[in-house]
Amino acid sequence: MPACPEVPPPVEENVARIVYASQSLIADSVYAQMERIRSSALRHNQPLGVSTALLHQSGWFLQWKEGPGEVLRALMERVARDARHHALRIVHASRGPRLLDGPWSMAIVQCDDAPEAFAQRVALLRRRHEDGCQDEPPAVWRQLSTPLGHPGAERQADPSAFTRVLVCAAQGAGSFELVRWLARRHGQPLVHRRLAGACDLDVATDYVDFPAGERLARVIAMARRGLGVPLARAFLPDYARVLLLLSGEADADLRLVRRVAAACAGRPQAPALLGVGACADIHAPLAQVAHGFGLAYRGVLADSAEPSAAWNAAAPFIH
Repeated sequence: MPACPEVPPPVEENVARIVYASQSLIADSVYAQMERIRSSALRHNQPLGVSTALLHQSGWFLQWKEGPGEVLRALMERVARDARHHALRIVHASRGPRLLDGPWSMAIVQCDDAPEAFAQRVALLRRRHEDGCQDEPPAVWRQLSTPLGHPGAERQADPSAFTRVLVCAAQGAGSFELVRWLARRHGQPLVHRRLAGACDLDVATDYVDFPAGERLARVIAMARRGLGVPLARAFLPDYARVLLLLSGEADADLRLVRRVAAACAGRPQAPALLGVGACADIHAPLAQVAHGFGLAYRGVLADSAEPSAAWNAAAPFIH
């Protein structure tokens, strides 16, 4: 599908926000069905100011919607009758600032998590919701999508328990090589995800969780264009750092810094940028650009193409 511009939803001080889980009844290609859902949502929901993030994982759907309250109530009545899923369970409902700044995001998670494990997490979040415990939508999303076997899976709602780091490379797939190396080093499973926005499909993002002292680390590799997906931008305030694997080519490195800065624009808080490059001269112009966007920047000297060297140089400024 060709790229197309996303039309941002109308700016509102507060919107209704709802997150629900349901069991998938899709028998054919999940990708194809999610593309059909996307097409319908953009045609019918976008003009009404509704933003949506949709996840398919372990035979379950997870959907996060934001928009005018009356519109969402009517929309949920139609959603409940959709034959592609059943047993809809609401796990979050609130009013608050709009966190999804584009009309559509979708994700498919590829992991060994069984449907029963996902159902167990849904039941726990449902009880928390009914007991009046109200996590923000990103925290709900993380709790439901994190496989039970991962370190700290039960601590996803505690923001103080995790250090989250996003890794992007100015060129190539170095961010994914770094995360794969971390998974091997710590003996932890790698979770593969695909993200898409309103028009584009197949943006890769992998992550690994591992113990890091008294806290836990989640390190996420993302393709550069993934920063254009509203769901990815919604999680940016959760990151302690964005680790930039620099190429040494000025234009490519500047494009990466500007892309991260654009994704952080308008967020209540933004992560600091940590650039990794082998030459000291490359950091000053990047720091100047970052500071112009109100972002903190620190440069460290290491070969960004070598995962162990890049991580060992950056780690003291992350934890």
